[in-house]
Amino acid sequence: NGEEAALSRVGPQLYEKIFKHYTKKQWDKYPEELDASVLLRLPCRTTTDERYFGDTWQALPLRGYTRIFENMLLRDPNISVRVNCDYFAQREAGKLPKYGMLVYTGPIDSYFSQCGMPKLEYRSLHFEESYVEEPDEGFFQEAMVVNYPAANVPFTRIVEYKHMGNQTDAVKNGAVKGSLIAKETSSDVGEPYYPVPNKKNQDLYEKYRELAEKESEVCFVGRLASYKYFNMDQAILNALEIYDSLKETGKLQPKRRPEDFGPGDGPK
Repeated sequence: NGEEAALSRVGPQLYEKIFKHYTKKQWDKYPEELDASVLLRLPCRTTTDERYFGDTWQALPLRGYTRIFENMLLRDPNISVRVNCDYFAQREAGKLPKYGMLVYTGPIDSYFSQCGMPKLEYRSLHFEESYVEEPDEGFFQEAMVVNYPAANVPFTRIVEYKHMGNQTDAVKNGAVKGSLIAKETSSDVGEPYYPVPNKKNQDLYEKYRELAEKESEVCFVGRLASYKYFNMDQAILNALEIYDSLKETGKLQPKRRPEDFGPGDGPK
């Protein structure tokens, strides 16, 4: 389990100070209640490499992920976008457009809610933003993300956006004195972000997957439908492989099971 994995890597002192209570705040479960993969995904180094990932090549989209999807969706006249629509309400009312294949990216247990099976567990995040007028030396904290593992601090981390790349010249030149920060708090209420990896949930997901495999006109894709935390590179690769399957076999379907992608980084 997660406790055994963490203790084997960092020992009891760091486990108590860093991993134990932070895990409880993030997942509402102590490490022993989670799969070992949750703690094993965290890098543990004895070098000066401070990067989260160890990949040789690392990058972010120049104008962000939003621009990528805007370019893909908004420029094609064959694609129509509907927002603020509840898929299940539209399905119940018979208002869905006709389709040959449905690509479903929502929670898999929601799709099969009428079957009366238990719900899968997900974690959500709440963001409390505040603007610091004139922090010392222009920044509220020394790094973009600072984690707070102590049990007596309700939030898990503070993100300071000013540290991110692609800032305006005004920010780079020091003309912008203030800084926007966000405190993150984990919750089981709200939009689902992360599957909760333990044996109970995985066994339940397998039952949902059996139902999904019988849906010949539906392709279940993504973190929520696969009950798997994909990193962004894994999520994009998964989508590209599904398209490759369409070209090769005429069927829109994944080439491999979600667990074959290896562990995702998940919440930090």
